[in-house]
Amino acid sequence: MQGACEESTVGLEQTSDRSHGKLNVSWGRAEGCVLFLCNKCYSVLGDSLSVCGDEESLGAIACLRVTEDLNVGESVLFVVEGNLKGCAYYSLVCRSCGTNIGFNLYSAPRAYAFLRGLFCLLKEHILCYKLKCSSLVPGNEMHFEFPSLDEDIAQLKTQLVQLHLKMELISQQLLQQEKNTGACL
Repeated sequence: MQGACEESTVGLEQTSDRSHGKLNVSWGRAEGCVLFLCNKCYSVLGDSLSVCGDEESLGAIACLRVTEDLNVGESVLFVVEGNLKGCAYYSLVCRSCGTNIGFNLYSAPRAYAFLRGLFCLLKEHILCYKLKCSSLVPGNEMHFEFPSLDEDIAQLKTQLVQLHLKMELISQQLLQQEKNTGACL
C-alpha cells in the first residue's frame, strides 16, 4: 500500500522524489490533503489546504490558518541568533502537550517580511498524515512546491490586450454609427 502512495498523484499533486529523500507536494486538489500533527501528542494543528509557503532555510511550513489546538503565545519574544536574528515573534504551542511547534512573526527584516502574520510550523516538530494513503511522514520529509505564476500572468496580459483592442474597435464602430445616424437627421 505504501508503494502505491509514493507513486500516486494526490490532491496536492504529490510525487515521490527519492533522490533527495524528500516528498514533494505541489499545489492542487483537496483529495491529496495532508494533516499536520504535533509529533508528541498527535493533535491536529492544521492542513495542507492552508499552506502558502515552504521556507526551507527556516525548516518551516507557512500556513494562513491553524486549528484551535495551537495556542499563540501572549508575549512577544525576540530572536538573538540564527536566520531570524532581530525578529520579534509569538510562539506557537500545542494546546495538548505544551510543545513549541513554531512561530508567528510580528516583525522581520525584508528577507522574511512575507512571513509576518503567518503561522510557521517548524517541520522538525510536526508529523504529516497523508489522507489518501493513510500514512504518517515526518514533517522534515515534506516539501511543498508552488507553481510559477509567470505563465498565467503572461496569458492574462495577452487576454487583456485582446479585450482592449476589441473595446477600441467597438468604440470606433459606435462613433461611426453615431455620425451616420446624425447625418441622416
